[in-house]
Amino acid sequence: MAGLLQGTLGSYLGLLGWAFAFPENGPGSKDYEEDMFFVPLGFIIMLLWIIVMVAAIVLLRKNRKNLLLFLIPWLIGLLGCLVFVFILF
Repeated sequence: MAGLLQGTLGSYLGLLGWAFAFPENGPGSKDYEEDMFFVPLGFIIMLLWIIVMVAAIVLLRKNRKNLLLFLIPWLIGLLGCLVFVFILF
């Protein structure tokens, strides 16, 4: 269950952090100042996502069964998140 939750919500937050950290507007556009305000937030979100994933893998690496029980639902959740974000929208 934790892998599925991290795969869906964690991946969504990772993508959200990416969108905040690397806005599409360039310098000179009218929303550039506002978008640059959220860049640090995006990097913080991505950093937290990486910390959670590394911590989960480090804690579960001693037991392969538990690691697979985390990674398989995580991959399913990741695919679900990517389908939801990129195909449905």
